[in-house]
Amino acid sequence: MRHFTTSAAAALMMSATPVLAADLPVAPEPVEYVQICDAYGTGYFYIPGTDTCLRIRGRVRAEYRFNNFGAAPSDWSERTRNSTSTRARGYLRMDARTQTEYGLLRAYIDLFGTVDTPGFIQDDSSVPNVNNPVGSFGVEQDNTVMTLDYAFVQFGGMTIGRAQSFYDFWTGYAYGAITTVAYSDQNLWLAGYTFDLGNGLSTSWSVEDRTARQQNLFTGEYLDSTGFNQGYGGMRFPDLVANIRLDQGWGSAQIMGALTEIRYLESYPSGLLGWAVGGGLEFNIPWFTSYLSGFQGVVQATFSQGALGYVNSDWQNVVWDATSLTDGEDGIATGWSIAWGFQADFSPEWNAAIQASFANARSKFLWNQNQWDVVGKIGWTPVSGFEIGTEVAYRNVGLGDLYPDNSTNGGNPTRPLGQQDIISVLLRVQRDF
Repeated sequence: MRHFTTSAAAALMMSATPVLAADLPVAPEPVEYVQICDAYGTGYFYIPGTDTCLRIRGRVRAEYRFNNFGAAPSDWSERTRNSTSTRARGYLRMDARTQTEYGLLRAYIDLFGTVDTPGFIQDDSSVPNVNNPVGSFGVEQDNTVMTLDYAFVQFGGMTIGRAQSFYDFWTGYAYGAITTVAYSDQNLWLAGYTFDLGNGLSTSWSVEDRTARQQNLFTGEYLDSTGFNQGYGGMRFPDLVANIRLDQGWGSAQIMGALTEIRYLESYPSGLLGWAVGGGLEFNIPWFTSYLSGFQGVVQATFSQGALGYVNSDWQNVVWDATSLTDGEDGIATGWSIAWGFQADFSPEWNAAIQASFANARSKFLWNQNQWDVVGKIGWTPVSGFEIGTEVAYRNVGLGDLYPDNSTNGGNPTRPLGQQDIISVLLRVQRDF
């Protein structure tokens, strides 16, 4: 039996097909599926099968906020407000570029999602207004917001889509997360063209969505709680915006202007033309270069009639582009702001910035507003792309007397608090990749 088994096993082994090394699974040869594109800087690669270069970037941001603990009423004195709150935000940024015979073809997308601590919101049945500054409140349930911050196409000198306004110049050195200083910082729909004039000089012209800038309008008798209306009518014409800009080794300078239509929701007031003009200068500071790197300073200013959204993108209280109590009345508001700031890198790991501003809005038939802002920030970058920072912001809002042309009943009985101090602190951790 043993002899039979051994012989049978030998026969089976001899009759079996030999297993060669070539028949074993072979690891595939490494293939370079993605080809690096270095024509536009680091991080770009060719989309397979195309001549389009793509860069994908992201950011994760986490914040803990000590909300307004200034003079009462504040976020610490009112039980309907969060004294502290949290925020988590994630960004996705995609930049696709193709060189064509007509120039660069570019598409850019910047999308972010935000989750905040649930807060208190106003009940729709009782919205605060000039006669009811408090309103009713309820607990907010849905606190997740998705935002399409940028979505534009550039072809040669043309830009169309949601992008940074061509009016904007300097938009801050600090985080500006809770409150920020008085400058124009607005992403909106626009269609424009930039002309390169050579030697760092350029000019840009655009038409821009008016609704992103408009403040309030006021019509009717403000002494009668049922006889007034606030609001713009629908947009008929976009804003017309233009700038001329110079970029040199010492820094940059820009002059800008805008025209806008003031169209009341009510039909009886006459339509008006609002406008804004401004200028800014950002400069590299060569002094102290032995101690500091990246030391920059900036100053800019804007004056406006009937277009206060260009004066300040962060008005704390209600301001009006215009007011009208009777048919054909010119109640256009005026406003102006001046802002300045400095930033410096003390070392590869430490950076700091400070910025400040003053803004003034003067309305007819309603109260005027003065607004001071100061914001300071310190950041620590232990490794590239990762920062831990803190920011402190102070704001003073003063609501002054009525416009001198109006003295009805000696003043406006609905004017809110005359002055308020707002102080907030922010702690932030963020990673760019």
